[in-house]
Amino acid sequence: MPMGTEEARGFLMRALRQSHWSQIIDLHIAVGNLKSKAYELDKRQGRAFISDGRGYLERGEPSIIDELIWSLIVQGVLVPGSDDNNRELPFLRLTEYGKRCTENGEILPHDPDGYLRDFADAAPTADPIVVEYLAEALQCFLRGLNRACAVMLGAASEMAVLVLIDALVTSIRDKSRQAKLRAEVESASSIFRKYRIFEREFSPIRAALPRELTANVETQLRGVFDLIRNSRNEAGHPASGVDASRDTNYVHLRLFVPYCRLLCALTAWFQNNPM
Repeated sequence: MPMGTEEARGFLMRALRQSHWSQIIDLHIAVGNLKSKAYELDKRQGRAFISDGRGYLERGEPSIIDELIWSLIVQGVLVPGSDDNNRELPFLRLTEYGKRCTENGEILPHDPDGYLRDFADAAPTADPIVVEYLAEALQCFLRGLNRACAVMLGAASEMAVLVLIDALVTSIRDKSRQAKLRAEVESASSIFRKYRIFEREFSPIRAALPRELTANVETQLRGVFDLIRNSRNEAGHPASGVDASRDTNYVHLRLFVPYCRLLCALTAWFQNNPM
């Protein structure tokens, strides 16, 4: 069964975490071995005349791997050459940035499909629009569109916060108070003002929530909410003079998963606990 590009990308990112590779051929072998385990293949289903992992690669798949390797070179994850004596292709090594990307062994924005699977596991109730914006942010990240990535990630964060605010407002049993608060939120001219209303309303009821939802909640929510401040101005347009570097986006994408997990957990609590 042939691999698609995104599946091959996931295998390649896993291969980069392994040791004992220094050439393009080594990564072909590693990807082939990972494919064989994922598909439960044996050599009879691959090219039996090749004794290593390349025997599991079908026609066209080595070219897909080569394209992905070049894309990682362009993204600054890989660089040609393994040392001062072997400074050109087919030798390869991780850049310092590439080492940071692979050392954590967790969610890798350079593997969008894997990232979104991990995100779905962490925040299965996330609004579909949040997932849509997040997927676009990942594609922008892969293509080096750093400002666009920051803006789309800010949009995903904003949508998740709006869903949380709506859940809090809807949880209020007193219909008169609920209507008043909803009108105040709707009249707020920006997401920043809406969030300040949420903070005001959340503070006095915080003690009623489970401890796992409130421990370090200010740091987790307010800190990552500033993703929006880093990408948008008060009018909601892309902000100027913003640090939208690759490294910044990488960190923010990794932070976004636990951040959205907490937002979804708080949303679910308000939906199930009318006040």
